[in-house]
Order: sequence, then structure tokens, then C-alpha cells
Amino acid sequence: MVLQNIILDKWQEDFLNYKGHSLTCTGRRVGKTYIHARKACKRMLEKANTRIIVASLTEDQAQLIILFALNYLEKEYKKEIQKKSTKTNSKKITLKNGSTMLARPVGNTGDAIRGFEGDVLILDEVSRFNELILEAATPILLTTGGEIWMCSTPFGKQGFFYRAYQNKDKRYKIFETNTEKVIRERKISEGWTKEQKQKAMEFLEQEKKEKSELQYGQEYLGLFLDDLRRFYSDELIERACSLKLENTPNSLNTPKITNNNYLGCDIARMGGDKTTYEILYAPREPNKIIKQIFHAQEDHKPLNHTEQRIIDTAIQFGCEKIGIDAGSGSLGVSVLDHLLIHPIIRNKVVAMNNRQISLDRAGKKMQRIMNEDYHEFLKAGMEHGEIQLLNLDEIKNSFRSIQIEIVRKEDRITAVRIYGNDSHIVEGIKRAYWLAKKEKSKNINILAI
Repeated sequence: MVLQNIILDKWQEDFLNYKGHSLTCTGRRVGKTYIHARKACKRMLEKANTRIIVASLTEDQAQLIILFALNYLEKEYKKEIQKKSTKTNSKKITLKNGSTMLARPVGNTGDAIRGFEGDVLILDEVSRFNELILEAATPILLTTGGEIWMCSTPFGKQGFFYRAYQNKDKRYKIFETNTEKVIRERKISEGWTKEQKQKAMEFLEQEKKEKSELQYGQEYLGLFLDDLRRFYSDELIERACSLKLENTPNSLNTPKITNNNYLGCDIARMGGDKTTYEILYAPREPNKIIKQIFHAQEDHKPLNHTEQRIIDTAIQFGCEKIGIDAGSGSLGVSVLDHLLIHPIIRNKVVAMNNRQISLDRAGKKMQRIMNEDYHEFLKAGMEHGEIQLLNLDEIKNSFRSIQIEIVRKEDRITAVRIYGNDSHIVEGIKRAYWLAKKEKSKNINILAI
């Protein structure tokens, strides 16, 4: 990562020079990660033995601020860096004056951050944090009188970040801007050319067309919106995600597994997120809980690799059904065509189109699509304790990313949309659960697939 000469925006200059607790609420891609890294460098250089801790949900997010900071220091203050601080060891920076900067992925409980002390606590994308994380993180500053610098894009009118943004006790200095304003007003320079500005404006225009007004407002205008809320609560996620892999039936240690297993897949787009493979075990006995026995994800691979991975996994676990999204415009269509000619699994594959319109009992189209049905069906199973999932942070984070959007017209709800920026794991789980319940109970009326 090489940083060109960067001219700070006005809001970034104000933030850089402010001392005290701060909350930065912005749209995406405005430079909030960079300016937090730059401010951390400034504080470490000015005051010896400063301890800065960066807390993010995942290791990659936490390390990003460290990488920005290290690049800035190497360019401007290389002699101040201890030799052992390198880009290949991007969890910590140590300066010769004793100041340190440490990245910690806090997961869903914050346990990874307990026991540390710091002078500055940076909370990155805090709107996605579980409340438990804040309970574990904030005592870091108890004996140091340190500062909290939190930053995020909004995530509906809910949670710690929204309450802090309301700032009823005037604890924080609020810094806010949006993507449109930054792109429009940022000064042209070596690091921000006319060509970059034009391409960014064209990108935003395309996003306006493809995203709903509410989704665009949250992601790029940095707005807290009443009609955007999380679909799965922290309490529900923690209750459902309780299994350890080694304690699940038919774990990977078993050479071959047959019967009652259901595979749900979500296939990554080119350059997109990840392909995920989720298996649920559904015993035939009444009132027995459906349990997740396998989870895997991988960065985008060629489609022939994905096809073979689905085949191998389904055969290894003796899966009765395999659910993939094979709607118009999805990569699942191509994969489905090849799976349907495989002699062993062709009768097991089910095309589950998220975009298909739901049907009522009379066979008439309803004002909703199957994606919402799948999510609500899974949520009901979690609420009733009918499904147990693996206790893994990446699974929990996927659930936490899912939002429900209420679309209103003339004060009437005209549509409901459920989606997420990190939804691929949940996509696989919801397909496996739908298929498992269909087979498990003949009393469940499946209206459409």
C-alpha cells in the first residue's frame, strides 16, 4: 500500500487537531480510516510512551489502520520506527520513544481486548459492534484518563453508536460528512486527480440507480434511518450460535456421513465476497434440534473449482439436498447446469431463487420475494430454538450484517427488503435450513422455491 501526497479535507484537518473524545459518522470512502491512522501517528510522535489500541470486528479491519499508520510513518518519520515494526507484522507499531499502536480483532464478545491498558482507544465501524464488546473495551481507559475515538457508517437507529451520536451528555465531539460532499469538495491534487473525481461521481450515480433510497442514504450519505434496522438481534444470534464443531454430530472427523444432511451454498461473484458451504444435520425424530455440522468459505475461485467443491462436500457428507441461488443474473445458474448432469448429485440439487416472487395458498403472486421468506423462516426457527449453529465469529458477523428495510409510500408500507453487506454465510444457512425443514416435517407448507 503506497500513499501518494494527500491534501486533507477540512473535516479531516479539524479532526486531526482536536483533543478529546470524538465520534466520526460518515458515508463510505471518505478517508476516515486514513485520518484516524494519521492522528494516531501524530499522538504517538508528540507524546512518548503513548499506547493506542485499535479495536475492530475482524483482524483485517483492525490491521488496516495499522497499515495506513505504518505507511505514513515510513514516508515522513522513518527514523522514529523501531526496526521490528514491519508490514508483514501488521498487528503492532512501536516507536523509539516507547509509543505503541496495537490492532485487536474483538470478535463478538470483546474477550480479545480484555486486560489491556491504553491512552487512546480507536473503535472502528463501531455501529456493527455487539454491546458486549463495549463492556470489554472501554475499561481499557479506566486508569489512564484516555480518549475514545470511534468511527463508523450508520447502521440504523439502534445500538451504542446511535446512542453515542445523540450525544445527550455532550461526551463526544461529533465529526460528520458524507461521500457526495467529500467527492464534490475535495481539492484536486496528486492524490486526487480530476479523472479520479469524475470516476467517483459516475460510480455514485450508478449506486443511486442500483440501491434503494434508504440503502444509499445510509451507506453514502451517512444517515441514521428509521426504516433500516438489523434483522437478527445480538441476543438471538448468541443464543443460536452455541455449538462447538467438535461437539456436533457427524463432525469432519467421521470418514463418511450419510442421511439427514443438507448443504446450502452461496456462490461469490467475480471479485466479490466469498463462496460459502454450510451443512445442517436434521434428525427425523420429532422435536429434535437441527444442528450445523460444517462451515467453510473461500475467496472466489474458478467456477469449475466451486462445482467440484460442492460435489465433493455433498458426497462426503451424504447430503440429501443441495440448495444454491440459481436466479437470473446469479453465478449459480452456470454451476447448476453442470451439477444437474452429475450422476450422483443431480437429483439432490435445488435451485433456490432469492428473487422469485412468493405465492399465496391460492397460487397468486404476493408483494414480496422468496429472499424475505427464507430469512423470516430461519429467524423463526432460531427464536423457537429449533436450530443450533456453530459458535464462530464469522458466522455471527454475517448475521449481524443483515438489515431489514421498510419501504413506505404515503405512510403505507409498500415493500420489505432484507439484505446484508456480509450476508454470504447466512445465505448458505438459510437455504440449508429451508430444505432441512421441508424434509423433516411434512406439515410445513412450502409455497415456492
